[in-house]
This record gives sequence, C-alpha cells and structure tokens, in this order.
Amino acid sequence: MAASGRRMGESIVRRGVREEVNVIKGIPTTYEGVNFRSRTEAAFAAFFERVGWNWEYEPVDLEGYIPDFIVRFPAGPLLLEIKGPVEEVALAESKVEVSGWNREALILCAPNRTPEVGRLLEWHDGEPLWGQAELFRCLSCGEVSVLCRELSWRCRACGDGWGNAHVGDYDPAEDWAHACNRVQWRAAV
Repeated sequence: MAASGRRMGESIVRRGVREEVNVIKGIPTTYEGVNFRSRTEAAFAAFFERVGWNWEYEPVDLEGYIPDFIVRFPAGPLLLEIKGPVEEVALAESKVEVSGWNREALILCAPNRTPEVGRLLEWHDGEPLWGQAELFRCLSCGEVSVLCRELSWRCRACGDGWGNAHVGDYDPAEDWAHACNRVQWRAAV
C-alpha cells in the first residue's frame, strides 16, 4: 500500500477487458451511531437525511460484494455505491454488474457545482446500461431524485415521468455543504 492510502495496481475485468485501477482507502467515521468505512460515506448519509432519503448502510451481502447503501423509495429500492475519484467508478460498475443485484443502482461521487453526481444503472433485457446520473427535484412529488439523461428520466422516488415535465431544478451545493459540516472532524473537549 502506498503512503497515500491507495492500493496500487488492483485490477478488474470489465466486459472481458482487464483494467488496472487505484483504490483510495477511506477515513473511518462515525455518524448518528453508525460506523462508516469513510468520511465520504458518512457525508452522503448526512446528505441523504437532508434530502429525505430513507437509507440503510451496508444492508445486504451480495455475491462477493457489500453495497454501501440502499435507499428505499416508494417506487422501489436503489442500490448506492459511494466513490471518491472518478477512476474508481469502473471498479464499482463491475462489482455491481456481477453481484446478482438486478435492479437499479447509482454510483455517487461527491457533488460539485453541477447536479451531475455519478453513474446510474438500468437493466434492459438483462443487459446493464450505465449513464450519467443527475439530481433533480421532482415536480410531481417534491422529492429530490435522480435521472439518467441517456436512459430513463423517471423519478426514482415516486415513479412518475415518461418525459421531462416532472423535472425541476435542484442545486445540491447547500445540502452537500451542510452534510459535510455534520461529519467533519472535531477535537474532543
């Protein structure tokens, strides 16, 4: 392991092609009594609470893989995997695809100044299709949800939307900043 906490040279096989990836080790963090493997995971838990998503941390053991979260929406569950750097996304996609999970999945990277937050998986005729994920506020149910511009614009919270009339603007910056402040390190007093 390198001094930076990266495990160098971990390889994955993705659609028959072996790729080398670097994985960053997280800083264990406790939030709301839950021990998270990384501060980023804890920040996302705080973010999910802020936007009203009902989350479970490491809720199931799949085939060779434990997902970070499952969010239970009325329209169905969404598996969530948290990743920091973009180079870890291919590894996460590969793990989800071979895990036995046959529903939608979202790989989240820390939000920046845009609503684009990662990659969303939809299954079509048994084949995994990934596309760019974007957060939005659903005008039908009022909840923060996620869509995939290349695939389905359906609200994952309420299930509405075979088009884009339900898609409202949402800027995650304030909610993300609030979530990060909830999990920042503080010296013992």
